[in-house]
Amino acid sequence: MRHIAKLIGLSAIVAAFVAPAAAQAADATATGLVDGTVTAGSTVCSWTNAVTSDVPSNTLTIDNATVNPPGGNLGCNDGTGLVLNNDPVVTFNDAAGTAAADAIDVTVTKSGISCRYRAEGIDMTRDGTTRHYSGGPYTGIKTGGSFLCPGTATIDTADVWFH
Repeated sequence: MRHIAKLIGLSAIVAAFVAPAAAQAADATATGLVDGTVTAGSTVCSWTNAVTSDVPSNTLTIDNATVNPPGGNLGCNDGTGLVLNNDPVVTFNDAAGTAAADAIDVTVTKSGISCRYRAEGIDMTRDGTTRHYSGGPYTGIKTGGSFLCPGTATIDTADVWFH
């Protein structure tokens, strides 16, 4: 159960940073992309080229349709299913070297058990002057799914690259 909780938490974090990119794809004037990786225990989930509604340092939204298959390529190394349910809004503070997502809502499926989690106030730190941000751990609160799902799930680390 603890492993499932970590996987679910991982999914929530991925969703938060992927959703803004997806929103960009939905907008014909979208100009940004975002890649990401989240880790929970031995589970690693990642995606590339999700669309964002703008580019940093402007506030942007990630379009979950460009994160989740079939429009995106979000996948995990161990077969865990992960779906980003929302379009996260990401704000940047270049003076402080930080980025923050308002919320991430994800559904994680492992061994046929689906659990839905939401994490809010996701803060990350920029790597130097690049657009690579990292952070963690993050905790998602269960909002739905099987009675077998733990009440919370934790993501150990998350990394995103805006380009």
